[in-house]
This record gives sequence, C-alpha cells and structure tokens, in this order.
Amino acid sequence: MKTTVGVGLLGCGTVGSNVADRLQRERDAIERRSGVRYELRAIAIQDSLKLRSNVLERRLFTRDARSVVDDPHIDLVIEVIGGTTDAAELVERALERGRHVVTANKDLLGEHGPRLKALAASRRAALRFEGAVAGAIPIVRTLDEALAGDEILSVAGVINGTCTAILSAMEEGAGFDDSLARAQRLGYAEADPGNDVEGVDAAHKIAVVAQLAFGLAVTSPRIARTGITAVTQRDVARARMLGYRIRHVAAVLRTPRGVLAEVAPVLVEENHEFARTADAENVVQVAARDAGRLVLRGAGAGGAATGSAVLGDVVSVLHALGQGRGFDLRGRSSSLETALRIEPFFDRLSRTAELPNYAIWDDALTNVPIQELVNA
Repeated sequence: MKTTVGVGLLGCGTVGSNVADRLQRERDAIERRSGVRYELRAIAIQDSLKLRSNVLERRLFTRDARSVVDDPHIDLVIEVIGGTTDAAELVERALERGRHVVTANKDLLGEHGPRLKALAASRRAALRFEGAVAGAIPIVRTLDEALAGDEILSVAGVINGTCTAILSAMEEGAGFDDSLARAQRLGYAEADPGNDVEGVDAAHKIAVVAQLAFGLAVTSPRIARTGITAVTQRDVARARMLGYRIRHVAAVLRTPRGVLAEVAPVLVEENHEFARTADAENVVQVAARDAGRLVLRGAGAGGAATGSAVLGDVVSVLHALGQGRGFDLRGRSSSLETALRIEPFFDRLSRTAELPNYAIWDDALTNVPIQELVNA
C-alpha cells in the first residue's frame, strides 16, 4: 500500500496550470476523497520565464521532461503537453517504467491509443484519459464503466467547442472570419485554430470513443473528416429558414464488418440536442442495446473543464494505489482488435436540394442493432 504517491506534471499551460494549482490548493480535499497522501514533486515546462501561480514553488519546475518521467520517486505522471511529438515519447517512456499516466491528449490517443493501451496493460500501469474527450463530460467513464456490460451501437455528438462557438456566432449574422476572431478572444479557439476548424481535433476524439465503445483499434487518420472552413453565413441563414442548424458532428457506428465513422458539418433539426449547443458547449449521444439512448451535455473546452476531468482521473488512480489495487484494463478496452473496415458515415444520410453539400442528421440510423446492418 502506497503511503505517499509522487506526482509529476508534464506541461503547465492552460490546463496544466489549472491542474497544478488545484493539486496544491485542494490537497486536503483530494487526499480525503482518494484516501492517500500525495506530493507534487516536479513540473516540466518549456518557458522558464513565464509567470506562474504563487502557489507553485519554483523548485518544482524543470525544463527536462525526461527527468520527471525517469524519477523513481514519481509514481504518477500527468501529461498535458498536447500534440504527439514529445508527448508520445514521454508517455511511452513513463509506461515502460511502470509509471501510471493520466493524460488529456486526444491527439496522442487518437493516433497511438491502441499501442499505448497495450503497453500499459503489459506493465499493469494505469492509463486514464477522461480529459481527452469532451472536457468535463464523463463520456470515457460512461463507456468504459457504466456501460461495460452493454452493447454500444453508436456514439455521436458535437465535440469541438471551437466549431460550435463559430457556427453559433454565424447564426447571429457574423461571417466566418469574424466569428473565428470572436472565438479566439473568448478563449474558445487557439491562435492557430487549424486542428479545430479542419476537423482534426474531432476526428481524434471520435477515434478514442470508438476504441472504448467497440474495443477496436480505430485511429484518427482513418476517419473521414471535413472541417467548417467552407461553411458560409448564407448557408447558416438558409439552414435556419429550413428549420435546421449547421453543427459540426462526429459520429461512429459499429457494423458487422467494422465501423462507419465521420466528422463533418451537417444539418440538424432545430429541436435536436445537437442543435441546442452554443459557444464551447459539447453534447454526446450514446445508443446502447439495453440502456437505450443516453445524452451527456456540458462544458467541452477550457482549462477548468478539462482540468476537472484530469483531476477526476488523478483521484481514481490515487485511490487505487492507496488500496494496493492493480490496473488490469477492463471491458472492451482490455484488448483492442483491428477494425477491418472504417468507412464514411454521412453518405448514408439524406440531403436537401437547397443545401446539397450538407447531410441531414438522422438519429434513426444510429440506433440499429448490429445484427440488422446486413447491408452495411
């Protein structure tokens, strides 16, 4: 049984600084919930001149991220660097050394999730990533734990807050460029919003979801994606006249031969859950054989929302370490099988002559039992 767990943090940007600050400020509450003591022992940063929270002692900071991963006194590594270049090497290195890992990196998991999960299982190390998909919405726990005994038919949703913020601003009459600038001012969009507006971010997230929901080694480069850069204010206005809203939807559906998966702007009826999103809000809809249709909604972006999800994973790992439990992966995510076919989804949906470039979202297609999809 661990008496004091050593924690190392990789990255101290928007999410990382929120996590670090809360680990220090809320220590008593976190230790009470987890039942174990911990110590934040190191924080890897890139910019040593950047101002940091007064709660964080200067001795914690280092520019040598490898030293954090290699430190034998660190049991749990929290990775919030983002991207795949440095993060992939560091997370793999941590898992190889038997460190437990909590990450919010959807890029990493979307591209390398199957390999990293296999590595974690071989070392009996935790690999948790609630913060990687849909911010504070507990979609990972829902799929991996609450619905572990059910058959997941499909998962779909609006899971990129930047796109939602832009599209909802365009509904107020603004053009794409002005709507993007507004999203950047509000902190919903990065200085370089390419991954968001081109659909890359959502493809990473829906790949992670497919890995969890179906136990298949789905990776984001294999998923068809279309961004929102071609959406015009005229398209948005015409959609409203027809009783629709344009939303950037990501969806994945299990078939007998693999999966249907796609990310693209689609027409959604105004009374649908997807259409009622605004600003950085996310909504995820899960269709399961026995549980039926479940809808989860909440903040999908920002340091506080993602930080909350990361800390939830941290508490879970601390609790397990305090009880001396192992970390054998559970359920569908324990052994990912190769997805034989990953095909586009939205060409199976109907369209309207007034806006032929956009498929019309239809819940009915996502609620079909796998055995009935004989022509998929």
